[in-house]
Amino acid sequence: MAGPPLSDLRPPALDAAQDYNALLARDPRAALAQAEQLAADFVRRGVTFDGGAMRTFLRPHFLLRGEWEQLRDDGRRLLELSARVARRAFDGDVERLFAFLGTPEDEARWVRLESPGPDVVLSRLDAFIAPGGPRFIEINSDAPAGLGYGDRMAEAFRALPCFQEFARRHRVSYQASAGAVVEAVMAAAPPFARSVAIVDFAEVKTRGDQAILGEAFGARGLDCRLADPREMAVREGALWAGDTRVDVVYRRAVLSELLEKADEVGAFLQAYERGMAVFVNSFRCRLSEDKAFFAVLTDEAFASLLGADEQALVARCVPWTRRVAERTTRRGGREVDLLPHVVSHRAELVLKPAHGYGGRAVLIGDETEPAEWERAVQAACREPWVVQERVTIPEEVFPTVETGTLAFSPFKLNANPFYAAGMEVGAVARASRDSVINVSAGGGSVPTFVVG
Repeated sequence: MAGPPLSDLRPPALDAAQDYNALLARDPRAALAQAEQLAADFVRRGVTFDGGAMRTFLRPHFLLRGEWEQLRDDGRRLLELSARVARRAFDGDVERLFAFLGTPEDEARWVRLESPGPDVVLSRLDAFIAPGGPRFIEINSDAPAGLGYGDRMAEAFRALPCFQEFARRHRVSYQASAGAVVEAVMAAAPPFARSVAIVDFAEVKTRGDQAILGEAFGARGLDCRLADPREMAVREGALWAGDTRVDVVYRRAVLSELLEKADEVGAFLQAYERGMAVFVNSFRCRLSEDKAFFAVLTDEAFASLLGADEQALVARCVPWTRRVAERTTRRGGREVDLLPHVVSHRAELVLKPAHGYGGRAVLIGDETEPAEWERAVQAACREPWVVQERVTIPEEVFPTVETGTLAFSPFKLNANPFYAAGMEVGAVARASRDSVINVSAGGGSVPTFVVG
């Protein structure tokens, strides 16, 4: 095991990462002890996933101040733009937008319903940090996770001796999120609201994240409880979680999973349909977070929906995306026949189901055999799938503990800035050896700190 030397010339953000790695490499035995401390602290602070400590690394993610501000600002603009365009696409005809996105009818029934408040209050974006700025590959507004985890992970890292030594060498800061989540959720509610239910199925792997946020609501003097939608009831014209009449639902249950269990969550769905509480996020968020929605933003057919500055933002931040179908379109300034183009440019593209999540069924072109790719393209015409330009995935060296030994290995890295009604919030990052980066699929998560 050899740690990276401090003197190597690297881009500035990686200088900080390399410095941190070198501090660990200087005393491997101490590093192993800190890895044990971090795992134990994660459990103590509630940073758990599927019952155990969240998978992580011994170094957080670092961004320079300018990189962080661009990631934050571009992400905020893109998300707010997307929510607005979702309302304006097809002249506001949501049925035509459903048809374009391939929205399943069982979901469309609920997305049609108007709900008080904004469509998107809370979200998380997935981005790769490129030399020219962030490239956003997805928006996650249908019950985004991690807003509580990030803060507690940052606390645990700050307690490490290595981090404390690093902080003496660098100006380093972290933007907390939980307080803004509480403010954003309650700002969407009527002034009299005092009770909040964080609603998700009790067995979900991210229950720890919800418990952390529940504490944040409680610290503001609000009556907050974690509630399973199967155990909620409607009585006296209101939604109840046990003996608590619910004013605000902070929805963490994904729409598709609610509908899979529709017979068991009837009271919850009835309360939404009848407007018995404020729901954050509303089911309308599914429109702008749909993976096929980036096809609306990047397709020349919808250019009139965007102003010149907005078109420039999308061109810079969003990879070329199309709903898979037999059609002609434009790519790289020229007209192409989409299906043959996707088949012949496999190495440059990614295929993903429009309504999937957790990295499920994503096909990376240059990691897929040509025959399998061609079959997938043909099958994608029959279901809602999207094809997207493959963005180069950045890699960073992270310290790991493997068979009781400190090691340094390259991992692919995905930056995930949060959104809370435009307020100041933080970010996490996920890293994996695989190109499909997701904690549910075996990756690890770390908090993002700003250097400088």
